[in-house]
Amino acid sequence: MIGDTGSYEGGKPDATFSFTDEDFFKVATGKMNPQMAFMRGAMKVKGSLSAAQKFTPDIFPKPSKM
Repeated sequence: MIGDTGSYEGGKPDATFSFTDEDFFKVATGKMNPQMAFMRGAMKVKGSLSAAQKFTPDIFPKPSKM
C-alpha cells in the first residue's frame, strides 16, 4: 500500500483496502469498478467482505473543474 495510514477512532475497522495511488484514483473517479479492481488483484481487502461490498465510488466527491 502506498501512502500513510492513521488510527481509526471508532475501534477496529470492518474492512480495509489496499491499492496503488493510480488504481485508487481510477476507482475514486469512476474509471475502474471496485469489484473489477478486486477481481484483477488491483485492490486487496482485509476484513469483512460483506462490509467491503458496500464500497462504491459514490462515496467520493466529484473532482472539481480546474
